[in-house]
Amino acid sequence: MSKKNFPRILITFLFFCLILLNPVLFNALPTKAQNTPDFLALQEMDERGDGFFFMKDLESKDTIMKTARLIRPGNEYITGENELFCVEKVEGDIAWARSKGKIKLFEGNIATISQDNSSLEKTVFQKKRPENKPENNVPRMGVYHSHGAESYVPSDGEESTLEGGGILQVGHAFVEALREKGLEVNYSSHTHVPHDAGAYNRSRRTAEQLLHQGVGALFDVHRDAVPAEEYTAEVEDTPTVQVQIVVGQQNQNIQSNRHFAEGLKKVADKVHPGLVKGIFMASGNYNQDILPLSLLFEVGTHENTREGAARSMGLFSDVIEVYFMGEPGKQAREGLGGTALKSILWIIFIAGLALGGYLLIGTGSIEELRAKLRHFFSREFAEFKDKRNGDRGDGDHSGNDGGTA
Repeated sequence: MSKKNFPRILITFLFFCLILLNPVLFNALPTKAQNTPDFLALQEMDERGDGFFFMKDLESKDTIMKTARLIRPGNEYITGENELFCVEKVEGDIAWARSKGKIKLFEGNIATISQDNSSLEKTVFQKKRPENKPENNVPRMGVYHSHGAESYVPSDGEESTLEGGGILQVGHAFVEALREKGLEVNYSSHTHVPHDAGAYNRSRRTAEQLLHQGVGALFDVHRDAVPAEEYTAEVEDTPTVQVQIVVGQQNQNIQSNRHFAEGLKKVADKVHPGLVKGIFMASGNYNQDILPLSLLFEVGTHENTREGAARSMGLFSDVIEVYFMGEPGKQAREGLGGTALKSILWIIFIAGLALGGYLLIGTGSIEELRAKLRHFFSREFAEFKDKRNGDRGDGDHSGNDGGTA
C-alpha cells in the first residue's frame, strides 16, 4: 500500500464505521426528536398497558378524574360541573392540572359547527363523499369500534375477547336506539384486533368506508379501564354508567370536534344530568381528522356491567336526538300535525271573515247585521233549550212507567 493511497483508504474505513455505528449512536444519544412525540406516535400510543392515571388539582390536590388513556402536559379536561383543567406536568401516575375556572359550554348545533375554520367542506375525504344530503339536515351517523375486543368483566367474564367483546353489544344497543328515533345510522362491528398500537390505523379504513357511505358524524365507542366507581353516578335517582367524551388534539378539526362535544354535553346536562362524566382533550388523533363531527366515547369501564353500559347508550341516544332534532315532541308539534292544525285555524279565520263580509253586504249596515245575528242566536238557543227540555221530559216519563210496572 502506497502512502498516497493510505488517506483515501482510512477515510473510506471511517465512513463505513460511521454507517455501522449510526443506529447505536442514534439510540444511545437522547435527541429532541426522540423525546418529542410526533404525529404518528401520538396517533398510535393512546393507552397505558396497565394501571391508570390520576388527574389532580395543583392547588387543592384533589383527584379530578382517573383514566387509562395517556395524559400529557397540555391536555385539557372539562369536568361534569363544567370546570376546565389544563395539565401542566406529569409525575409517574399523577397528572397535575390547574383550574381555569368554570366555562360556558358551546351552544351551537350542526349549522353553526359547519361554519368553523375546519368545516365540512374542508374534510380530508370530502371529494369522495356522496352529494345527497338528508332534507332535514340531520347527518347520517356512523358508529364503529377501534378496540372491538374490549369487554365488561362482570357480564363477559374477561376484559378482552378477540372475536369481539361486550363493547360490540353496547355499540349495537346505541345504534338500535338511534334508529328507533328515526335517525339514519351505519354500523360496523369490525373488531380491528389485536388491541395494539396499530388498531387506529386499521379502524381508519373502517371510518373511511363509513364516510364513503355518506355519514356526516362518526362515533368511536370504547370503554375505559379504571375502577367501576369512577364511571358510576346517580342519574335520575338511578345508579348509572357514565359516558366520557374524548377529543383528539392532534387533528385539524379539533375546534369543531370540541364544539360538538361541548354541545352534546350541554344537552345531556339538561336531558339526563350526570350522564356525561366529562370531556377529555387528549393527545392523539383518533381518526377525528376525517370529519368535524367525530368523537370518541368511553362508556364506563371494564368493571362496569355491559347491561349498564348499554342502558347508558340508550339514554345517550336521547342526547343525540335532542341535539340534532330538538326536544322530543317539538318535531311533532312543528311537523305535519302542527302544520295541519295551523292551516285549519287559518281556514276557519278566513272563512269567518268572508262570511262576515257577505252578511254585511246583504244587510246594508253593521247595526242591522248585529240585530239579525242576535235574532238568529236567540231563536236557535230557544229551540235547543226546548228540545233539551223535551228530551228530559221523555226520560222522566220513561222512568215513571218503569216504577209503576
